[in-house]
Amino acid sequence: MKIETFDRDDHQKKVVVEFENDTLERFKRQAARKISAETRFPGFRPGKAPYEMVRRTVGDQAIKEEAISLMLDEVYPQVVKEAGIQSYGPGQLEEIISEEPPKFSFIIPLAPVIDLGEYKELRLDYNPPTVEETKVDEMIERLRRRVGTAVPIERPAEKGDLVAIKLSAKLSEPPEGEEGTLIEEGSYEMVAGTPEDHTDEDGHEWPYKGFVNELVGLHVGETKTFEHTFEDDGSSDDLTGKTASFHVEVESIKEIAKPEVNEDFVKSLGPYEDLDALRKDILRQLQETETRKYNREYYDGLIEKLMDGAKVLYPPILLDEEVEHLLAHFQEDLAQQKLDLETYLKTRNMTREELVEKEIKPAAETRIKRQLVLEEFASRENIQLQPYEMQMIFDMAKEQAKNDPQFAQIRSGAKISQKQLADTLARGTVNEIFNQRLMNRLRDIATGKADAPAEPAPETAPEAAAEGSQPAAEAPAPAPESAAPQAAESSSDEPAEPATAE
Repeated sequence: MKIETFDRDDHQKKVVVEFENDTLERFKRQAARKISAETRFPGFRPGKAPYEMVRRTVGDQAIKEEAISLMLDEVYPQVVKEAGIQSYGPGQLEEIISEEPPKFSFIIPLAPVIDLGEYKELRLDYNPPTVEETKVDEMIERLRRRVGTAVPIERPAEKGDLVAIKLSAKLSEPPEGEEGTLIEEGSYEMVAGTPEDHTDEDGHEWPYKGFVNELVGLHVGETKTFEHTFEDDGSSDDLTGKTASFHVEVESIKEIAKPEVNEDFVKSLGPYEDLDALRKDILRQLQETETRKYNREYYDGLIEKLMDGAKVLYPPILLDEEVEHLLAHFQEDLAQQKLDLETYLKTRNMTREELVEKEIKPAAETRIKRQLVLEEFASRENIQLQPYEMQMIFDMAKEQAKNDPQFAQIRSGAKISQKQLADTLARGTVNEIFNQRLMNRLRDIATGKADAPAEPAPETAPEAAAEGSQPAAEAPAPAPESAAPQAAESSSDEPAEPATAE
């Protein structure tokens, strides 16, 4: 066997292989036996028909095609090994150069190569925010509104009033052939002039920033139509730069009679001994929320810096696979909204190819680079879970799946077995612990606190290792069956509103 390799500029190799003259002939005999086993030849048992009879029946071309297929299945791994190639998945037969002697060319995708550069020099200060007491005061005011009594009034709406409206919205310039309905007409209750009551944990106000300010000054029965052009606020809605017309009709206005901040008010919110205990709990929850939000932004920025300093090479097939994965996931999301891809593309006035090239493909490229960079970082820094940790987590997940009533209901609703649920819980916990260790190590390097590589966990479990450790209640994507799970796509927890805040 003679092998020649040729470099390509797309992280693949072209390999030309020449075999001995009798190699193809040998595989033709195997091909004939295989064909005779799958085709009925009168008077012969399956696989026992003579070669010449098979040849006369199916033809030389059919035997040759089957022979080449069998030959490549057998010799391809040997070709890759002898060529010294670290491949990413199976290659592709490019050309049958000749049959005498048998000579073929293959295109073989190469395994990804990641160079993290001078990642040890990466620096980014870590300064999580401190929540001020004024934020606690604001939260208490929101709680007072929430438990207050709404009293109908006849004056125009003022800041803090509960205004019931009929609301609808349409795009001012909808795609051709579409109505452009943004919000179907419906009834809503909103607190006039208080955007914080209609803002989610990511800072996005519905239906847009400042909308509730438009309600101040309106009377019962009054209608108002106004336009708004959406800015890029980081939300998932694809409305940036588009203008919509909003129509409002006021149905009622109520003044919220807020309760006094006294013992009864405090007790109505939970088992708090006094106002000081309530304030401390609100402060704790607000601090946790702000820290989670800061961590998400901090680690995203840190990973972006790590990616900027890295060089990553990978074959086209890896990008093709990721594009297909993202597109399939996107179509599943559309289906949940009772949409199909064709309808969605009409609303965007774009083709499938344009969607892939402009949006799906860039997202796939970013995901691939992020994933490969984080995996390489984890490998370099020896971040992993030890076997005893993995076993402990899986044992605890089995116990939880078996005895926890909450998970019994989940198992029943999802129609999955106890073992499947336990595996999902355990894998989620493994991913969570692994990713937390990865991010902690990355932060230590960025803040100059990492003078030595991360030490692996001890090979045997310390006595207290199992104390206080619980499998994750939620189930992220399963991790691979190894002590080094897949690095997370997201760098931190989603921020959440405090339990007392609505």
